[in-house]
Amino acid sequence: MNPQGISPSTKNTSQSKMSFRGKNAVVTGGAGGIGLQVSKQLLAAGAAKVAIIDLQDNLEEFVKLRAAHPTQSVMIVKMDVANKKGVEATYEEIAKTFGNIDIVVNVAGIFNDKDVQRTLLVNLGGIINSTLSALPYMDKANGGKGGIIVNMSSVVGLDPMFIIPIYGATKAGIINFTRCLANEKFYQRSGIRFVTVCPGATMTDMFTNFTEKIIFPETSDETYRILDRLNKQSAADVSRCILNVLEKDKNGAVYVIEGKRIFPLDLKPQWTGKEQAL
Repeated sequence: MNPQGISPSTKNTSQSKMSFRGKNAVVTGGAGGIGLQVSKQLLAAGAAKVAIIDLQDNLEEFVKLRAAHPTQSVMIVKMDVANKKGVEATYEEIAKTFGNIDIVVNVAGIFNDKDVQRTLLVNLGGIINSTLSALPYMDKANGGKGGIIVNMSSVVGLDPMFIIPIYGATKAGIINFTRCLANEKFYQRSGIRFVTVCPGATMTDMFTNFTEKIIFPETSDETYRILDRLNKQSAADVSRCILNVLEKDKNGAVYVIEGKRIFPLDLKPQWTGKEQAL
């Protein structure tokens, strides 16, 4: 990992950047936290149409979004990302309304290690549902224009953290799922790039009543000490970094987001027996 990191404001004249102007985007988990901030950043950067998929309501913020961007389209769809058929129908509706989809940012997630099935269905299942549902409308081989899908994982998907094994397992799964799809041959056919972002500790409502949601309550005191020591960043900081990642448009990349900077990871193959064609 590059110890210096890359600031979202860093200029790189040697590498062309994605322009958001006129693009159509989908953001899951966009009613609050990082997802809402990503939606705001995309609209501010000139995205023509943004669809927000979320089970939660945030009418006040949605009204503000539309008022701040009267010439751009903001579509709100109330949907549980764990509902596979519902998500498929949602993407069909978005594609009919927008015409095409250029960008997907999958942020939707929960924290509740005591509810194992729900955590698996939302965090990992939701990312899979949204990603696979978007493909038919983005795939050049299917009449789409290609584009980019960014899936949000976490630093705990990279390094184990004893106090949150269920949440961590879903985040590790997201990294592997996204990297699998970032196959160069698939990209040449589909024109779709896949990128993973792994934020560090971020100030959102997800971890409210944190110690009530862990599976080892006897570790509560130590958990609080760990949380207090973490260097926390804001949802707005993370969203700006995600737009920086979108601009870089690098297929298969995995980035840590920490301290308002992105750190590209060099994940080397561990399985030496794998055939190159796979």
